[in-house]
Amino acid sequence: MFTTPTASLPSTCLEQLLQRIHRQVNSSAAQDRRRTVISRLPGERIDDWDSLLDQLEVEDSVRLTRLDGGAIQLCWTNQHR
Repeated sequence: MFTTPTASLPSTCLEQLLQRIHRQVNSSAAQDRRRTVISRLPGERIDDWDSLLDQLEVEDSVRLTRLDGGAIQLCWTNQHR
């Protein structure tokens, strides 16, 4: 869905956010359902959150649904058959 940074460089706040969401999206439960709900954690920058959402919105295989309270439901199709 999106790329994660290399482990050899110090992580920026955005990279840490991307890694967190990447782990959540790739969890067994999320992969089985092809959906998960993500939300910005306290302390994560709104600019970083917006950058993440911008990346996800351009993905053809991903649908974002904004939920009450600021959470986002991600649904995706399996691109590998």
